[in-house]
Amino acid sequence: MTPWWRKRSHRTPAEGAEAGDGIEAPHDAPGSRARTPGPDGEDPSATPGDQARRTLPAHFREKSPLADTAGVSWEGRDYTVSPFPGDDGRTPEHLAEALAAHRAGQDPHRQRLVAALSSARVLVPIMAVATETGTTAHGLTGDNGADMAMVSITAADGTTVLPLFTSVTALSTWRGDARPVPVIAPQAAQAAVQEGCTALLLDPATPGEDGGPVLLPRSVLWALAQGREWLPPHLDPELGRALERLGHEASAQVRELTARAGERAEVDLHLQLRPGLTAEEVRSVVDAVTARLGAEEIVAERISSLRLVLGS
Repeated sequence: MTPWWRKRSHRTPAEGAEAGDGIEAPHDAPGSRARTPGPDGEDPSATPGDQARRTLPAHFREKSPLADTAGVSWEGRDYTVSPFPGDDGRTPEHLAEALAAHRAGQDPHRQRLVAALSSARVLVPIMAVATETGTTAHGLTGDNGADMAMVSITAADGTTVLPLFTSVTALSTWRGDARPVPVIAPQAAQAAVQEGCTALLLDPATPGEDGGPVLLPRSVLWALAQGREWLPPHLDPELGRALERLGHEASAQVRELTARAGERAEVDLHLQLRPGLTAEEVRSVVDAVTARLGAEEIVAERISSLRLVLGS
């Protein structure tokens, strides 16, 4: 099944198409007299309505009550009720409250905000991207096919970020030509992972005086996609136990490896070593710890960026 962010639409190829091609005019009714066509091939006595009816596509002229306007049967189509009945496009109330608390400094580590997002409706921007073009007999170029693609942002460091929006107003302020697709945030996070995104950016057009956009790093992205409760790394007990084990397995010279809230990174890992080590021994231990950190799955999933701090 084609994912919701990759829906594909097709239009009739433009090459060689002329108005009226392949359409037969209806035969005269029995007993009617023949009419001599005018110089342009049209019946001079026909009304404009008659002429228009003769140029209608076949699926209009042969309309069936079992088919829609595209001539396709209604049978088998999915008309599931919207999961967001009554949604007026405004920010969900509980999400608006969490955003306000974060921007007021009451939720500095975004824990309350991420908890609100785990069950909130957000808007993913979708835009049409032309995939096929053609030229008509009159020399006009047009699009024959297009993909409805999810929009992403490429950051300065080359990473890809998925923008999410809390309201229609926030989306239209960012891009007026983007179509809003409402989904719950975990579903958007799953799509972001499949598209290779490494972070989420909430309401990217929010001006600085209103608090600016909110960057949700990879650890938040993965927690939402996995349906798992997100905790700041320095408050995550499972991660803390993994770090303690990792440090002891890396070297017997490690006394402690703990996570604290980061200043320049998401988390600072404080590495305490046994006293009396030479500079070469310290480098060896640090290399061993670094290698173990890079190979540990829980570290990759739950820490977006880290800084190793020695001796404290």
